[in-house]
Amino acid sequence: MTALAEAKNKEVDTSILEALQGALSKGALPGESEGLDQAALAAAAGFLGRVANGRRPGESAIAIETLGEGATGRFMRLAIINDDMPFLVDSIANAMAAADVTIHRLLHPILSVARDADGALSAVLDDDAPGARRESMIYIEADRADAKARRALEKALSETLEDVRAAVADWAQMQSAMAADADAVSDEEGAALLRWFLARHFTQTGHEVVARDGSSSAALGICTRHERALIAPASLDAAFTWFEEGKRTPLIIKSSRLSRVHRHVLLDLIIIPIRSGRDVTALSIHAGMWTSSGLAATPDKVPLLRSALSTLMDKFGFDPMSHAGKTLAHALTALPHDITIGFDRDTLERLALTFMSLTDRPRPKLALATSALARHLYAFVWLPRDELSTARRVAVQDMLAKAANGPVLSWSIALEEGGLALLRITLDLRDGGIVPDAAALDRQLQQMVRGWVPAVEESLAETEEPGRAAALAQRYAAGFPLAYRNGAGPAEAAIDIRLIHSLSGAGDKSIRIYRNPEDCAERLRLKLYSHDTIALSEVVPAFENFGFRVIEEMTTPIDGGALGHVQRFVLELPAGGDAATVVDRASVVTEAIAQVLEGRAENDRFNELIVTAGLSPRSVVLFRALYRYLRQTGVAYGMATFAETLRRAQDVTLNLVALFEALHDPATQTNAQERIAAAEAAIDAGLEQVTAIDEDRVLRLLRAVIDATLRTNFFGAAAAEALAFKLDSARIPGLPAPLPWREIWVYSPRVEGIHLRAGPVARGGLRWSDRRDDFRTEILGLMKAQRVKNAVIVPTGAKGGFYPKQLPNPQADRDAWLAEGTESYRIFIRALLSVTDNIVKGEVKHPAQVVVRDGNDPYFVVAADKGTATFSDVANAIAQDRDFWLGDAFASGGSNGYDHKAMGITARGAWISVQRHFAEMGIDVQNEPVSVVGCGDMSGDVFGNGMLLSKAIKLVAAFDHRHIFFDPTPDPERSWEERNRMFQLPRSSWEDYDKSLISKGGGVFSRSLKRIALTPEMQAILDVTDTEMEPSALISAILKAPADLLWFGGIGTYVKSSTQSHSDVGDPANDRLRINAEELRVRVIGEGANLGVTQAGRIAFSLRSGRINTDFIDNSAGVDCSDNEVNIKIALNKEMAEGRLPFDARNALLESMTDAVADLVLEDNRLQALGLSIAEAGGNDDLASYVRLIETFEESGRLDRQVEGLAANDQLLRRGQDGQGLTRPELAVLLSTAKLSLQDAIEHGDLANDDSMIDELMAAFPPAMQEKEADAIAAHALRKEIIATKVANRIINRLGLIHPFELAEEEGCSLADLANAFLIAERLYGIRDLWADIDSADMGEDARLGLFATIASGMRAQIADILRALPTGTLPAQGHARLAPGVQKLAEQVDELLTSEAQRRTASVSDRLLGLGAPEPLARRAAGLFKLDGAVGIASLASRMDMNEVALTRAFTHLGEAVGIDWVQSTAARMEPSDPWERLLISGVARDMQQVRLDFLAQTSAMDVSDHVEQWLKAKAARIRQFRSLVQRAKAAANPNVAMLAEIAGQARGLLGR
Repeated sequence: MTALAEAKNKEVDTSILEALQGALSKGALPGESEGLDQAALAAAAGFLGRVANGRRPGESAIAIETLGEGATGRFMRLAIINDDMPFLVDSIANAMAAADVTIHRLLHPILSVARDADGALSAVLDDDAPGARRESMIYIEADRADAKARRALEKALSETLEDVRAAVADWAQMQSAMAADADAVSDEEGAALLRWFLARHFTQTGHEVVARDGSSSAALGICTRHERALIAPASLDAAFTWFEEGKRTPLIIKSSRLSRVHRHVLLDLIIIPIRSGRDVTALSIHAGMWTSSGLAATPDKVPLLRSALSTLMDKFGFDPMSHAGKTLAHALTALPHDITIGFDRDTLERLALTFMSLTDRPRPKLALATSALARHLYAFVWLPRDELSTARRVAVQDMLAKAANGPVLSWSIALEEGGLALLRITLDLRDGGIVPDAAALDRQLQQMVRGWVPAVEESLAETEEPGRAAALAQRYAAGFPLAYRNGAGPAEAAIDIRLIHSLSGAGDKSIRIYRNPEDCAERLRLKLYSHDTIALSEVVPAFENFGFRVIEEMTTPIDGGALGHVQRFVLELPAGGDAATVVDRASVVTEAIAQVLEGRAENDRFNELIVTAGLSPRSVVLFRALYRYLRQTGVAYGMATFAETLRRAQDVTLNLVALFEALHDPATQTNAQERIAAAEAAIDAGLEQVTAIDEDRVLRLLRAVIDATLRTNFFGAAAAEALAFKLDSARIPGLPAPLPWREIWVYSPRVEGIHLRAGPVARGGLRWSDRRDDFRTEILGLMKAQRVKNAVIVPTGAKGGFYPKQLPNPQADRDAWLAEGTESYRIFIRALLSVTDNIVKGEVKHPAQVVVRDGNDPYFVVAADKGTATFSDVANAIAQDRDFWLGDAFASGGSNGYDHKAMGITARGAWISVQRHFAEMGIDVQNEPVSVVGCGDMSGDVFGNGMLLSKAIKLVAAFDHRHIFFDPTPDPERSWEERNRMFQLPRSSWEDYDKSLISKGGGVFSRSLKRIALTPEMQAILDVTDTEMEPSALISAILKAPADLLWFGGIGTYVKSSTQSHSDVGDPANDRLRINAEELRVRVIGEGANLGVTQAGRIAFSLRSGRINTDFIDNSAGVDCSDNEVNIKIALNKEMAEGRLPFDARNALLESMTDAVADLVLEDNRLQALGLSIAEAGGNDDLASYVRLIETFEESGRLDRQVEGLAANDQLLRRGQDGQGLTRPELAVLLSTAKLSLQDAIEHGDLANDDSMIDELMAAFPPAMQEKEADAIAAHALRKEIIATKVANRIINRLGLIHPFELAEEEGCSLADLANAFLIAERLYGIRDLWADIDSADMGEDARLGLFATIASGMRAQIADILRALPTGTLPAQGHARLAPGVQKLAEQVDELLTSEAQRRTASVSDRLLGLGAPEPLARRAAGLFKLDGAVGIASLASRMDMNEVALTRAFTHLGEAVGIDWVQSTAARMEPSDPWERLLISGVARDMQQVRLDFLAQTSAMDVSDHVEQWLKAKAARIRQFRSLVQRAKAAANPNVAMLAEIAGQARGLLGR
């Protein structure tokens, strides 16, 4: 508010309010009182009264208040109180219009009022009251402005009212000043003009006298309020010069200042010289504006104009009454007097004649004129009325402003007769403006408004043949809207038409980059052509990622969009950028942008490298793909860092591209090595110049990935769909453990994926991942798990995962979502195969257009996984379409493969683990009831099949993602039948369970419920007291329930260790359900599904006496079955390819072998679970040896303790103090690692070349296939790997983990030689039959495990003997042939040859086994292995020396008994120290006591061996007595120890070696 006293806040007298209310109502013009009811009127009157209260004379009072929202918007109201005077309403309205505020209501009563001494209203008087003060009270309602705008409006209104007051107050003096000037002007017409102005033809608002030095005096009106002079210094000098040159008086020009009073127009300045003699000393300047009557006066009434009219009439001989004379008069009337009055006669003549010609022949025309002092340029533009629009006006103004290099000051429009409109535009030339070529501008105007279609056709004809130009113009030109035509013109339209016409499909786009001459160095323009307009939210980020800033955008729909859209963007590069270089590379840049907008390339920061670093789009794709890979590996640097680094280090960037091309472009391999060396050297030099450590790391990482790339399809046709990079992971620094053997990274804008392999022959599923930014981490963990799981099969572990990046919303369209996911899978598969070798006619064939920087690598198989369970046929179709050598063995489980769910194979395999757990507790789960809680439902494979594997199961509680099931006291038989019924349904949930069969207190509850009431029976099952629980809490309670078995058959990780956080688990969906393993109360856990329990959770559960293996042990049957399928198909594919086996016959054979394949798989599961039990049986006694084994695996790089969740050595060894050894989950890791180590060693040996191994190979296949396709099996491509797998598994499953690796360390042999020795021993002593008999015999598990442990110990001794007896590298057939005859002879007479010490040892073994409950025949056979201890060495020596084995044995035993070393060997063999070093030492003692005798006997040459021994005994009698005395002392010791025996052994070696 302005000038309001505190009195305004006082209540206004009621009578005054009523008077105000009446005045407002009475004075309202028609329409102003609409919607103004009595209440609103009273409120308005109250508002006016409050503002008027306290206004002082000579001041204005202004108030602005916001109103509430109305039906049509938000409003405010204004009250403006002032002394009544002219020009108030129009000046106020102009001020509000200038502030862009729309007035909705204006009421203006003028009242006679009385005020008291304080200025408060005391009365509203009659209009004719004598002496009354007349006041203007203006009430306005308008659109609401914000607070800042309201403050600005209030200030503008205040200044306007001050100007009005000043102008009105000095009116008479300004009139007098002009009259005085009129008297002083000597020119009659000039003086007459001034007097004509005084006759109400000019509204004066200001006056001042300005001296030559710019000082002002005699200021009147608005000149009293403004320090700034009416005329600028330059114009002032020009005005003095004007008069000094004797030009006409008065000088009439336009000011550049807009009037606040009366009309919002440029002020007219009337300038008269003030002379002192002949000198002009000052200027009298009158400011104001022509009145409407003055502007409308005919020229014959206006001084100066009337003389100009007369002169023109005379010059051209026009009769005033003739057509020409009337036309001339009309022209001078229609042309604006306020402008033309200031023109010279020539300019006025030109304009008048132009107007006359347009009267007779209306057409577009442009004429220019300058003001008297050349301060302003006036443009007169005649246009057909139909052509006049805001867009056309703006286009004309822009054209003029651009040509004149000056801004537009004002414009106006007058409609003429004859269909023309006159557009008058005033431009400011004072600041560098120029007078442009009027003829050129007139031509531009003609082109602008001529017939649009012909103009466009003419422009098209410059590049198109006439007929085509006409057709294109007819189709497109009329569709361009007027705004486009005014701004662009036909030439630009022709370009746009050609590009919009070139678009093909619905999603096609075209882009054009160009510059205008006036654009600054950083600025350029881009046009985007498309059928459908593209949202700014889509294109602006894309442009910004190319390094552009979007300044402006305009969309032009052609024919309303039916023919396409043109979107024009004004873009700028960062400061210092050179837009011209971008335009020079326009074809590259536009294609890159189009690829982004069409989804063929990613929209990210790497795109700016095309603009700022001059990279090609393909090079950018390369770096983007490498960056995406590195981000998946966990690199901390973000995209911005990578992009900025590549931009800053452009030399290194370009050389990285050069290195990649030299390494992998097939077209440039002729001098590749030189180019590689040059690029490497240039990169090294460039890196020396990089000072920022982060940038250096980024560049070195990119280089490392390029160097690690073994193959890529980047330069092949397959790259159009997706890029594939085959990488040697070991060559990339900083990758998280475990390191894959090879990995393939797949990148495209549509899908990204990774495939990790732990070895050359590897298998594992492909997962549809939902983790965009770290799916490699997910897949790496799965590969690790797959590697240990695959220990039971031929291939090692592999895993793949892909992430579709353009998935539709599944809630909106699930079919489209699945289709996109499936196609992403296809792209992923095709990309993987594009860098994979094939086998054609037995020869490895490398992929086309790929440089191969590794060896042959054709084995590549995949399998189903999460999200891809039904995709096997999709993968196989791709493989078969490419004639990939594996055919439909590429992806197991397809329509011509084994259906795991139908076979129930995964669940059956896991159930074998459950059976073993309970069997070792003395429970037969097939016949004795066990209570079960579980995760899953009967529609699932693992849960459904698993819960049907025993009719003794009492399933008391279960849950899945939909329901929670309770059956507190189920009838095992009836509940099994109901579960079976549900399993047979196509689809089912727990809701389908027959509720009538559920026992009392049970039920099926939806997980969507807020809370679930617990019955007493449910409380008993859960052992809780809560009466109700939330579903998530209830599931946690089920997991904690005190049941016999917890069966995992569903997805999710539900149990962790208390030392882990939920984030460590990586399954946030189940955080609320998950429990700690320490809270489990079940006895056994069966992991039919993956990752039900974390490894740390398994260990914690085991340490609390829980029985659990691991998921990769329990559910390995699935992958085992798939591997069997693949191996069978590989063998049969060759038969099919060579025409010996029809496809249908193969499928029939596969189907017929389903049960046999299941038998093979389940046997593997049985033996592996048994192997774990054998490994566990040693307990804490074996702990130190296991710790040593862990160290061995770590040293060889096969085991990462942290990755596998194995504790530090000191923590593990501390368990021994509590009587605990390694847990089954920990042993499972070692079991798999041991098998993989052995398998790898065997594969690299010659075992597969041993013809005797054919039976081993055959046994890996079903009997039917052995019978029908023996030749195919014998020629199997994976013969070596299959044999290695089977042998490695048998060694570890039967001997345990410690014996094989300690033997290798003890004997200093390779694992391959150890495997050979194992097979020889197995055959020599018929051990496989013995194992089979033990497996099938009815006995307690303690006895069974005791038998296996005993045999393993005996086999260890035999294998050690074989390793010492045979040369390195001896294969089983050869070794067996050499040893079998002698061993057989000794076996036949073994009882006769045994020494008393050996008999005691054998009896001890047998008694211990019988004590465990082992059947006597089996105990005897197991002990018999110890009877033949030493037989191998003797048989070997007999064979080598051609001696009789029995005689040699007698000499051997006689020597041992006579010297006393029999006892030493026997005692050492019985000792089982826990320390691995002592174990190695004592084992060496036992072997050495045998070996020293053999070495001694080997010296007999041809002499009779018995005689040789006797003679030696006699010769060494004294020394032997001394030695035997030492032995006797040891025998007398209470507990002979390792050190004692080692000392005796050392002396024995010395004795027998002399």
